[in-house]
Order: sequence, then structure tokens, then C-alpha cells
Amino acid sequence: MGSTSSTSTSNVDNKMPSSKPADGSPRQSSHKNVRVKRLPQQETLGLDAAVQNDVPLSTWSPPPTSRQTEKTFTNVLLLGESGVGKSTFINAFVNYLKFDKLELARNGQPITVMPVSFLLTVGNTFDERIVRFGDDDSNEIFDHPGQSVTQQCKSYVFTIGTRTKLRLIDTPGMGDTRGLDQDDLNMQEILSFINNLPHLNAICILLKPNESRLNVGFRSYFSRLIEFLGENVRNNVIFCFTNTRATFFTPGNTALQLRELLANLRIKDIPFKKSNTFCFDSESFRYIVACQNRIDFEESQKQDYEESWVYSVKESMRLLTYICIDLQMNSRTEWKSIDYARFQINQVIRPMLETIRNLFRNLILHDEKSSTKFIELSPIPIYYPSSICIKCKRTLKCCNDFWVYSDQTDIISEKCPQCGSSRHSHIDVNYPLDYKSFDNTNSQYIDEIKKELDQLKEAIITFRNFISNTNQTVHLSSDPILTILNRIISEEKYICVEKQTEDLNSILKEKLDGFHAEYQQRPSKSESNRNSIDLEKIYKQIEKITQMETIRNQMNAIEQYNKAYMVQQEKVLC
Repeated sequence: MGSTSSTSTSNVDNKMPSSKPADGSPRQSSHKNVRVKRLPQQETLGLDAAVQNDVPLSTWSPPPTSRQTEKTFTNVLLLGESGVGKSTFINAFVNYLKFDKLELARNGQPITVMPVSFLLTVGNTFDERIVRFGDDDSNEIFDHPGQSVTQQCKSYVFTIGTRTKLRLIDTPGMGDTRGLDQDDLNMQEILSFINNLPHLNAICILLKPNESRLNVGFRSYFSRLIEFLGENVRNNVIFCFTNTRATFFTPGNTALQLRELLANLRIKDIPFKKSNTFCFDSESFRYIVACQNRIDFEESQKQDYEESWVYSVKESMRLLTYICIDLQMNSRTEWKSIDYARFQINQVIRPMLETIRNLFRNLILHDEKSSTKFIELSPIPIYYPSSICIKCKRTLKCCNDFWVYSDQTDIISEKCPQCGSSRHSHIDVNYPLDYKSFDNTNSQYIDEIKKELDQLKEAIITFRNFISNTNQTVHLSSDPILTILNRIISEEKYICVEKQTEDLNSILKEKLDGFHAEYQQRPSKSESNRNSIDLEKIYKQIEKITQMETIRNQMNAIEQYNKAYMVQQEKVLC
């Protein structure tokens, strides 16, 4: 998926227009609203009063403060190793909010915000039963052990009292058995998703107790996420432990591994103490799911699960109190870090290079044709993950004597619907381009084109040096600028062959080849270490570039795509 730049004002908390497919047909939602009974008179109920009066936590609201005078979104990002149980935790947490007693959950209708599937050993002969509950969801895949069950980020929103909407963001697990490349894709998915939020209230790290070691991939990407969000995020990190009944509702031996991890992070002083650590036992949720599947348990087991449920309900209230009252939200404007700057640069590379290509077109029209008719880029907003098949014959149209692509995008799938080629033969796009002709008789227009072209060339080199000096991930070492530039040159080469033209497109290819050579010949400025990089200068350069009209229009199209994507990936529980 694409993401916006630092100048974007995307805020998914605002009311969104319903996104529709390109054919105008309404997008169908597969989600059903789940209504949770609320008691509006109890909206300022405190923790002790809620527990003593057997009031469901869904009725509780943080007391009004200067920061909470109206219904607001509380955004919580969940991060953990593959298999730690993030999806189960979300399911359990929602039920803790609705049912303060296990008996009520067992006799009522448990909420499943996503499907549940697990293996349970039952009876004296230890028979294995696969327990399933909830509707199928293509985002939750259980058939490949070791792979992250959750395939994409997805958020779940439900109301707490009358003022707060809690958004829990489920993420693909780290340490996927498909390897580091898949972990990289998962991390890019996470970073892209949260970049569309105006703020984060908490980064919740889910862990199992009594782990002898933490997965190397998890260590790497926890570190990467924290560095992405920057220094100010340290106090927004919380730790939630699942399945803690066996460790008497404590972190167990994992605490030692976690302290070691925190000590080795570049960002220091992330707290790990009772106030920001919460222990749950999600097995009690599995118990009520098993009961729905008519599996019997011994009385002693029921008592254990009852105790686990009561403890988990209290921890849920403590967690809500901590997040909604004790923590200051972490605004996206505070995400000033090297990694966030790299992320923003990656989002603006294609808009910059497409703009450079079009500036070359307009210079050629002036130099070769003495024309006052020029070409402007017209990005087309799309509202679903799309791609262009490079194996299919692509559509061309003529605009001011230039041949340009007029691509039709396809919804991303495993195979091309036209030629049947694999997913690897597709280019993901978050906006296709159209081209329009316009007149400009201003004698200074060509000087403006040349000035803008020089600014973009210099910015490209600056960004190239920044990426090179800050790239510490070997398997992501390819130059993203060169990758897209090579693709653009290949497109022009294809046009020249297809149309057998020696006219304007061939001149354009020569100019792009020259820019390619200049890009590679310009020496890289190497910084001795990350601390010597002028980060403020980079952010100012990003802001300057994204204020250019042609760049801004493309970034706006990306923003519209991101908003629609967020709507599609969100399930609202009323």
C-alpha cells in the first residue's frame, strides 16, 4: 500500500466518504456490527467501582479532562512475534469489556471480531479437536504453521463509554518462517498503515511469559519500529503478556530477555515496570470458545478459567485507565527520526521521477516544436489495492505528439485476470496517471521548468545520499530511486520499439539516459555515522519538494487511496 508524505493531512478519525470501485458500484462490507450494551449513567465510573458493582467495562469511560472533552480515538498498535496470539488477544479483550464474569460469557454469545481456530486436546485419551469459531476472514490464514496468521494490518474499533473509541491495530507477526524478506514486507505494511493515523496512544508489545530467548526477527523489528517513531515514543510503549496463569500472572523469565533487549536499543530509558506491564490469560477466552463447540471440562478446570477471566478483566480496566488517562498521545508530527524520513522519501520517489520525466517532455516540446502546448500530469485516485501487469500489452495514447501510457489497473490478485501471469509480474500502484494538454504562452514558463527540474535533480541526489548513509539493512540495499528510474527508462524504450518512432519519445529516452548517467556519476557524500546527519535539513527538503504543485497533486491521490484502504481494513464494533 502507499503512504503520504510529511505534508499530508490524512486523518482517518474524520468521517470518510464511502470508497467505491472504479465502476461506481457500491463497495460491499462483509462485517457485521456487534452491539455492546452500555450504561451511559456510569461513564465516569472508576476501576474499583466498576469491579465492585459488576459493571461491564464497555460502559466505563475515562473521567473528562482538558484533553478529553468529546468522543476521541485512542489508537493502540499491537506488535509481537508470529504465534504470540495478537488476534486471540483482541478477541479476548473485547469479551473482557462485555462480560465481567466468565459465566456470562459462557452462557451468552461471545464476540469474535475475527475467526478463531486452535487445536485442543480433550478426554482421557487425549483426542485432538480443531476448534473453530467466527466467520471466515481472508486476512486470517491458519493453514501454514510458523507463518503469520494475520496477513495485513487491520484495525478494530469499539466504543468505550460515551467519549472514547478504542482502535486496536492487529499486525502481521514478526519472525515469519517465510524469512527476512517477508518480515520486511510485514514491517513496511505496519509503517504504511500507522502513517495514516494522526497519532498513536500506545505501542503494545505482546509477549509470552517464560521465553528463554526472543526471536531475532522480533528484536530487529521492534528496534526498527521504535526508531521509526523517534525519541518521544518511549513513554507510549506498554507490554502485555499472554497466557500468564502458569507464571502466576507475571512476565516470568521473559522479563530478563526483555530488559536485555531494551538495554541494547538506540533509544534508551523505555520503562518496563508494573504501571506499563499487563498480564492476561487468553486461555480463558479459548475456554468459552470451546464451550460454544460443546466441549466439556472438569470442574477444577472451570475454576481455573474463572479466576483467569476475573484477573484479566481487572487488567483490562487497568490497561484502559493507563492508556486513556495516564499517557499523552504521540502525535505523528513528533515522529522525527532517520527511519521516518527514509519512509517519507520512499513515498515521494515515484512522484518526483514522474515529474522529472514530464518536465523533460515539456522542454522537448518547446525546443523541438516551439510549441506553446504542454503536458500536465493528472493523477487518478483509486480506492483499492491495484497493480499493472507488465506482461500484458499496455495501452498507449498520444498527447501533444508524445506517446504516453493509458493504463487500466487491476485489483491485486495472485494472477493477472487477462494473461494469467503471476503476482511477481505486476507493479503495485497507488495511483495511475492520465495526461492533459494545456496552453501556456508565458515567456518565463520554460525558465520555471528548468528551475524546477534542477531543484528535483538536486533533491534526488540529496535523498540518494541520505538513503545510502542510513541503510543498515543488507537485504534492502537496492537503490529505490534507481529501481523506479530504470523502470521509467524501460517504458520509454518499449514505446520507441512499439511505435517505431525516432521522434519525441526517442529524444525523451535520451534525456532520461543522460539523467541516469548523471545520477550514477555524481559522487555520494558519505557521513561517518548516523549522528552526524543533518536530519532537520532532510525534513525541510522533503517539505519543499512536496509543496511543488505537480508533486502535491500526486501525493493527494496517494492520500485518498490511503484513506479508502484504511476504511476497507477497519471493522467497527458499535
